[in-house]
Amino acid sequence: MRLIAHFTGFPLSLLGLIALLSGSVFSAHAQQQTQSMGIAAVVNEDVITVFDVQSRLQLFMTTAGVQNTPEMQQRLLPQVVDALIEERIKMQEAERLEIETTEDEIRNAVAVIEARNGMRPGSFRTLLEEQGVNIGSFYSQIEADVAWSKIVRDVLERDVNIAPEEVDTVLDKLKSNQGKQEYRVAEIYLPVSASAPDQSVRQFANDIASRARNETPFPALAQQFSQSPTAAVGGDLGWVLPGELERELDRTIAGMSAGQISNPIRTSSGYHILLLQDVRASGEPAPLRHILELSQIYLPTLGGRKLSPGQLESYSDRIQTEVSNCEQMNQLAEEIGGPGSGQRPLLYAGALPENVRDAVINLPVNRVSSPISVTGARLFVILCQRQNDDGLPTPNDVYAQLQNDKLQNLARQKIRDLRRQALVDIRL
Repeated sequence: MRLIAHFTGFPLSLLGLIALLSGSVFSAHAQQQTQSMGIAAVVNEDVITVFDVQSRLQLFMTTAGVQNTPEMQQRLLPQVVDALIEERIKMQEAERLEIETTEDEIRNAVAVIEARNGMRPGSFRTLLEEQGVNIGSFYSQIEADVAWSKIVRDVLERDVNIAPEEVDTVLDKLKSNQGKQEYRVAEIYLPVSASAPDQSVRQFANDIASRARNETPFPALAQQFSQSPTAAVGGDLGWVLPGELERELDRTIAGMSAGQISNPIRTSSGYHILLLQDVRASGEPAPLRHILELSQIYLPTLGGRKLSPGQLESYSDRIQTEVSNCEQMNQLAEEIGGPGSGQRPLLYAGALPENVRDAVINLPVNRVSSPISVTGARLFVILCQRQNDDGLPTPNDVYAQLQNDKLQNLARQKIRDLRRQALVDIRL
């Protein structure tokens, strides 16, 4: 159960709040008292205190690696307040639906963030504590994200229906676009709203774009600041074709080079910063997605079943001279092979160890490979069947993507509806 604090407070001007947060007006004791009393915003019956805002400002600046100055705080303030309002709305909806989060779910979400940023388990909390950041603000943000993801999965997903005709339409479109140029794009999206006006958002977007071009990884900035559902995956939009994004974004991408970061782009709802990660021809076959059926023979060179040098050469010669199809390979595998020998289930070429993949990816069907050195054995492989990737996703892949796209659209519409219905009083 969450505790909802109720305060009587006073409105603060923007400059007054910045002065308070920077410590340039109040003594430490007076500042602490004001932080515990001051109300920055009220969302329905839930209060966002000045202390909440200060804590989140510290968190934003620490994770983005920006200098803590009054000017930076003023630029960040609208984004921070907007994010806190949205978090309160998400948690209120979770309470209404009786959806709860557990400590294990929050710990797992933190672990995912650490893994994506190449950090050791527990190191993110240590970093925040060393920087004097209120750890509760970080966990409140994670709790809201976890609660909202459960709402999306457990409630909104019920309203997602995909007709077979929709899958066919996508596949037909992909076929017609094969060979056309497509782009791998990541985004940071900053919405404009009443609590985050255009000028403030534009200034903040310029700061984020500058930071991304220097030392801060784009995925880390997207995870912390982007208000798009793609924030959870570092802003990655995947591969997109011209015409799939808003016109302003399409025009910008067309003039970019791989690795380039755009200036902030104004669309109807806010500002976007784009990273063009790669460019390719749409629907190019991918050799690593070839589906292979293999048979193999392991000749042990270590352990209790280790073959003598004479046996190793004798068996190797028999495999290379007697085998001309998979049936013969299977028979010989049963006769002389070590553990793991015989027929393999269908698998993607990319799932094979690199040295094995290199030996068989272009191997003709019913041809035995050259000997492959693996740990503790000499390996021979024969290719029984190959299903070449045609560059198109499977119907199941398309279905899953359509389902995810519709679900994310529903989630965005839901949060917009909740925000319109909420009684929000911003006292800055």
